[in-house]
Amino acid sequence: MGVREPNITIARPWCGHCKSLVPEYKKLGELVSKDPKLSSRVVIAKCNADTHRSLGEKYGVQGFPTIKFLPRGKAPTKDNAEDYSGARNAEAFIEFLKKKVESDSSFARVDALSDIASKFAASTDKAALIKEAKVTVEGLSGDDKANGEVYIKLMEKTVEKGDDYLTKEKARLEKLLLTGSVHASKVEDMSRKTSVLGALLGEE
Repeated sequence: MGVREPNITIARPWCGHCKSLVPEYKKLGELVSKDPKLSSRVVIAKCNADTHRSLGEKYGVQGFPTIKFLPRGKAPTKDNAEDYSGARNAEAFIEFLKKKVESDSSFARVDALSDIASKFAASTDKAALIKEAKVTVEGLSGDDKANGEVYIKLMEKTVEKGDDYLTKEKARLEKLLLTGSVHASKVEDMSRKTSVLGALLGEE
């Protein structure tokens, strides 16, 4: 699943309610693909419940269509798959997804570096914290290691450019992301940096 947050509909092709949802779901896919911030972090998926009965059983599906939201970074289970109970139209779906993405403050954060990050902005010995962070990152793997490298790069950049770099760079990236002019291939990387900058500034 990586960093993406799937939104899944479990349906049956012959179901009238499922059929009526198809145009809205197609419109949702188009809206997500046009929004760089969403397209880099959200996957819209549809599942045929007759063909994949085990998936419906896994998530405790009782009726059709059922719409589930699966959070990023967790192995999907019945317990963490959230039922969507809002309006069944593309506009309501997209607002739901935007709120989920915006509230995901843990995106790109590394728990093993949280103590170091919380001390960084106010520290008078940033070099020592960078050294500690490098040792910690060496022991990580997967996404945590990749994200840990981002922490180190931004920490080193702060030492190079000055303490106000964190605030200025975060504001710059957030402004660019809000314009919607950033190419989709760069949005995920910029969102990752924004989140890590927030961690280094002590933001929750």
